[in-house]
Amino acid sequence: MFTLTIPVSTDGLSAIKADLTRKLPDVKSSHRCEAIARGLGFRTYATALAAVQAGATNTAQVRGDLFAAYLAEHAFAVSPAAFYHAAAKLALRDVWERTPKLTMWGIGSGGPRRKEDGRWEDFRDMNAGFKEARAELLSDGAGKPFLASLSFLGRVTPTKTIRKGTGSYWLKHIAENFACSYPEGEKLGPTYVPNGVLIAAALHAGFKMKTYVDNLGYDELNVSFNMSKPCLEELDYEVRPDGARAQDRRHREAMKRNRHYPLGSATF
Repeated sequence: MFTLTIPVSTDGLSAIKADLTRKLPDVKSSHRCEAIARGLGFRTYATALAAVQAGATNTAQVRGDLFAAYLAEHAFAVSPAAFYHAAAKLALRDVWERTPKLTMWGIGSGGPRRKEDGRWEDFRDMNAGFKEARAELLSDGAGKPFLASLSFLGRVTPTKTIRKGTGSYWLKHIAENFACSYPEGEKLGPTYVPNGVLIAAALHAGFKMKTYVDNLGYDELNVSFNMSKPCLEELDYEVRPDGARAQDRRHREAMKRNRHYPLGSATF
């Protein structure tokens, strides 16, 4: 389960409203607006607009249960997940704007690749690929893995400094195997998590990252975080009991037991 807090502004409210208008076309417009306000902790939509315009608030905790309950009172059966996904896109945009090199797949989009005709990508090809990968981070498909990543990251212990061995690509594999749910109980994960979405969720959650450059000067997709490596390892063993790290750990533990109790020795 996750807790989602998002930046709130007039543009942000409009973005959530537009997203839900597209996804919930059968819900009456006025009911959508009032449900959004309830889901962000406001008494009415007018109250929400007045608060953000006056600068009285700049963040809000997202409550899918209150959003869905208001619509249920007006005969609309809507999953809270729709509201969480719309709010997640707003949180993703906030990170997206603060992190100019972040894409769906990590930092940048990697070095040049061979095209179908066998030629290498030039600058224009690479720039087009970067823009496409960056736009994908704001797509509908990014919301669910973002929320699943937040659920996973809620179990991670932060450290004062960025640690070696906390690579985002490793973490994204743990996150996408992490069993989790929306706050109201609906199943959320396991679900596929792109590397860039995991990074975005970590930055949204307040973790710091370190980026890298390869020997040709291109940004590496993966980053490291200020996270406890022992905590991450324990989570990996828990979440992926049949994974390579878990198997290696069991092997080491078995070897240690055999050294203490050689074959045929008495144990009493």
